Amino acid sequence: MAWNYGMSKIFGIQRTKEIQTRIHFHKKIDLSCPRKLNEKILWTEYNTDGKMRSLLTDKYEVRKFVEQKGYKDTLVPLLGVYDKAEEVSFDGLPKKFVLKATHGCDMNYICVDKNKLDKKEQRRLKKMMHFWLSFHIAYLSLEMHYRDIRRRIICEEYIEAEGGLPDYKFHCSNGKVRFILVCNQKGAKRYKNVFDRDWKELDVVEGTEVDKNPVKRPDKLEEMICMAEKLGEGIPFVRVDLYLADEKIYFGEMTFTPATGVLSHFKDAFLEEEGKYCVTEKE
Repeated sequence: MAWNYGMSKIFGIQRTKEIQTRIHFHKKIDLSCPRKLNEKILWTEYNTDGKMRSLLTDKYEVRKFVEQKGYKDTLVPLLGVYDKAEEVSFDGLPKKFVLKATHGCDMNYICVDKNKLDKKEQRRLKKMMHFWLSFHIAYLSLEMHYRDIRRRIICEEYIEAEGGLPDYKFHCSNGKVRFILVCNQKGAKRYKNVFDRDWKELDVVEGTEVDKNPVKRPDKLEEMICMAEKLGEGIPFVRVDLYLADEKIYFGEMTFTPATGVLSHFKDAFLEEEGKYCVTEKE
């Protein structure tokens, strides 16, 4: 993080991102003349007002936006919102719950049995939440819209479904779903399969596990596409994450720079093609 901050002060954030992408992902991106989808995502990040991206990335504030769009019933029930780790009272929480930081990714804690949360585990969890609240993701991955998100913890009900809970990630360009990334956790492995909006599987990912078994088309695919497009209306690019549990759609999050904006698990030819459908303010 300190390296990125120092480099950005010398070369600027945009050029530092190009250098970082070449070093860490062995990929070349050109943000001065963006053509590929990842280039257009990152150009938008560094050259347009990020207030709306900050607001809708915030896992608490985005709930108001989803409600305004008419999808209040898809929100996972909220159990609490906290500014400090000390405010979280485990005694008042149900047997199963999920804790999340509002200002970044991979800062989640899933509890499936509160009875196993002894005093030692509670202290460890409080320490983890302290770290979350002290952590600033913006300069770690050069996703600068995270810089202005208020750092908080939210607690939600634990949602589960028989057979697992796939994560359906709808990638929207200018308000239209272009493709769907399905993430499935099976044991220790996380599989990633990509489909078009008609549920035709696309051979477009690399460097990740693809589930060779057929991935079931969600029964409410059309409704999920409609919801993702309504939430993504008027936005050059956004990824809308949804879940389907017992035939009920749940909202997950909105992400404007998925995979730090580099989208390294997608093939370059696919990113080149998808870039044609993402129209930025530069064009």
